[in-house]
Amino acid sequence: MKKLILTVAILAMSLGICGLAIAQTTEETTQPAAPPETTPSDAAPSRAEPAPLPCDVNLFRQEQQELVQFGYPTPVSERARECEQLGFMNPYPPPAFVGPDGSVYPYDPIEGQYIYLDPGTGLYYVLDPDSGEVSSYDPINGIFL
Repeated sequence: MKKLILTVAILAMSLGICGLAIAQTTEETTQPAAPPETTPSDAAPSRAEPAPLPCDVNLFRQEQQELVQFGYPTPVSERARECEQLGFMNPYPPPAFVGPDGSVYPYDPIEGQYIYLDPGTGLYYVLDPDSGEVSSYDPINGIFL
């Protein structure tokens, strides 16, 4: 008999808790939701211009890396020129030289050289900016001509 009473009591308590949870859920869903109060810190940030990149070696390094992808000017070239005008030294060499043949030799930061690819021959022409001499490189055979 005690077991039966205990089982009924447990069952009544369980149903009571479930009924209370259902009642609370129904009550919450039937009330209209109040709009949340916004404070100035919660408001959406203004559409201000992004902060300019700092004038440091990372800016100039990023420009050199983008030269390979985009050519000149890169997305950060304008900022790099502004920094140079402010007196910051660009530790990277000029982005390009014009060779004796009139071709523009962009600086390749990966190879560390001024390289021009001739699409007609498939050869690379490497400019030595100090001497102005141009060497031919055959990438298929991996030799300088």
